[in-house]
Amino acid sequence: MASLEVDRQSGATGAETLPPPLALHDEENTGAEATPRKDLISALLTAAFATAVMILSVRIESPERLFTAPALLPFTVALALLLMAGALGWRAVRAGAARGFIAASAAAVRDYRNAEEDGRAALLAGLVLAYVLLVAAVSFELRIPVGSFEFVFSGYELISILVITTVLRLFWRAGLVRCLLVAMVGVELLAWSFRYGFNILMPEAF
Repeated sequence: MASLEVDRQSGATGAETLPPPLALHDEENTGAEATPRKDLISALLTAAFATAVMILSVRIESPERLFTAPALLPFTVALALLLMAGALGWRAVRAGAARGFIAASAAAVRDYRNAEEDGRAALLAGLVLAYVLLVAAVSFELRIPVGSFEFVFSGYELISILVITTVLRLFWRAGLVRCLLVAMVGVELLAWSFRYGFNILMPEAF
């Protein structure tokens, strides 16, 4: 009986000293900051941007073949963004985001101005502006024969790799080599698909 009593006490003590349940968080732990109203604002802004891109894409002069049209990629991506924005907005409205939306939007703008993320957002905007200006200013094309194949490397690819590597290094915060490899693979796949798949040159200057 004494042994049984000791076992019960030890079991109770063990139950009291169990570690707390494991809490899972995302990379930046922003789950608590997301609200239906913020989702609706994001959906509206994304939808407006996607619609503008689609309109501008339609106005681009296209060749006879649809699958070689330079507007095909931006139009397709913008359409996908528009559909995702619609799904996000519908979910936000069902969650009650439409109630007091204007007042909540004004509060979100004030919060954004006072947030520490302002610096990161301004930095990203500056990098995008620098990218556009550099693509317009730096225009060259290197042709390197590799056997029967001629490898082409343009100024657009160089600038894109450098800028994307910088963005990944600042915001993804992975190693420099890893960021560089991801940027190189992504840019070259995009450039090669247009250069050799659609016979369309990537932009070098405006």
